[in-house]
Amino acid sequence: MTPVKAPKAVRIESRAVRCILCILFCTIVVDGLLTEFLVRGGYGSEINPLLITLIDGGSFLPIKIAGAFFATLFLWIKYDDEPKAVRRVTLAALAVYTAIVYWNLAACLFVLLTQPI
Repeated sequence: MTPVKAPKAVRIESRAVRCILCILFCTIVVDGLLTEFLVRGGYGSEINPLLITLIDGGSFLPIKIAGAFFATLFLWIKYDDEPKAVRRVTLAALAVYTAIVYWNLAACLFVLLTQPI
């Protein structure tokens, strides 16, 4: 039995780039989870008016995950054509989302520490 190989268009030889893209996806999903927790719990608010309606409607997290998946898939596919540009964009997006996640974690920590026991 021969193993199934990914098509050449989606195969990235660089393990570091694969890991960074996966970390970017996970960071975007964690941002969505923390945002939904803070907004639904009444501890924070969403700045983006389009996303506020999605949170209220209950479709925020599935759309956030799908968007993260398609964004990282696009970067994954484009890596062969423009490896330097994809690295720059991925690292910039990772820096932004990491800052957002830390901000949301600080808000969650503040909520947990200020709640009466």
